[in-house]
Amino acid sequence: MALTIIVSLLIFGVLIISHEFGHFITAVKSGVTVEEFAVGMGPKLLEKQTKNTKLTLRLFPVGGFCRMKGEDAEDDEPGSFNSVSPLKRILILASGSLMNFVVALVLFFTLYLMIGFPTNTIGNFADVSPARDAGIVVGDTVVDINGTAISEWSNVTNTIKSSRGEPLTVTVKHNDGTISEYTVVPYYSDESQGYLIGISPSYHINLWKSFLGSFQMLWTYVKLIFGIFIGLFRGEFGLEAFSGPIGATVVIGQYLPQGLIYILNIAASISISLGLFNLFPIPALDGSRIVFVMIEMIKGSPVKREVEGRIHFIGFALLIAFAILIAYRDVITYL
Repeated sequence: MALTIIVSLLIFGVLIISHEFGHFITAVKSGVTVEEFAVGMGPKLLEKQTKNTKLTLRLFPVGGFCRMKGEDAEDDEPGSFNSVSPLKRILILASGSLMNFVVALVLFFTLYLMIGFPTNTIGNFADVSPARDAGIVVGDTVVDINGTAISEWSNVTNTIKSSRGEPLTVTVKHNDGTISEYTVVPYYSDESQGYLIGISPSYHINLWKSFLGSFQMLWTYVKLIFGIFIGLFRGEFGLEAFSGPIGATVVIGQYLPQGLIYILNIAASISISLGLFNLFPIPALDGSRIVFVMIEMIKGSPVKREVEGRIHFIGFALLIAFAILIAYRDVITYL
């Protein structure tokens, strides 16, 4: 349990600090003074003053913050948040979420480097393996099944699953370059709910495929998570579709024994969720602040800071209430 809590705090801390660092680095590059960049929350433990920014380490390892000059005030002095152009402000506000997406890409890329990509070459056999019984050996490469050329592993699995148990003519290329044909009869697996011949592929590392695959995974998760959020607003999903830090910690604990691959995947999904959620136009979140800057661009003058502040305060209160509700549900569900 202690290890689960430590790993969870580490994941949440890294993701939130990455988010805030996105704001920080973009603000500095845009000419905005960052008054404080904090790692953690609560009372200060350590403090270091740089030329323009106070760096602090705080007691509770549950995130951090990036406080910019004049961010929530009628302040257009040089170096203040409101002194830079609207486009720069939008970029500063969006950069936290963009950094979360970058972190997710790095995690997915790392996963691909750890796992690799399946090839057409046989890497292992299952306990029950008609392919092995037919004479196929580890290291053979599947090049054709029933007259259909095989270019990737998914072709192998799809052809076997669609066989309906009929005998297959499997053509393989041996390590010495020779070609052989084998008749293999698939069997039905209740566990997989499909037909199998008891083979698994070997894997290889491909940097370019890993790079492209990382973006594909990011887009897949974005569509999935965005769809859940939209489904909530449409009433298609209830609160059971959401989970807070307590629920996420429970899930991390469940998959922790499975190894680093599972934990990195969970961390990537949380990072994407954090990035997307902050971009929604919900008062007090970055997305809402971006909307106010866009309104300023359209009408030619900013919304009164007092009015914007009240809206953000109400939104913040509602978010706290929502977080408490989710936490209560997580406690009932998991604890």
